[in-house]
Amino acid sequence: MDAINYTTKSGDRIDALAYRFYGSPQGIQVIADANPDVPVTAVYPLGTILIMPILDDAQLTNKDDLPPWKR
Repeated sequence: MDAINYTTKSGDRIDALAYRFYGSPQGIQVIADANPDVPVTAVYPLGTILIMPILDDAQLTNKDDLPPWKR
């Protein structure tokens, strides 16, 4: 799996990073799964290094969230 390292800046939150890197709230689980040793907090401490997997759109799509005509 390809990934990049991201060093958190002041005020970085997991939900904001999920939208920034993955464009959806499903990215929250991707980030949490890739960083099991980093506690999920309201705001990450400055300088926390997170692994951000590089995914394509198909890997982020949950077919259950799609309307029936797009499944």
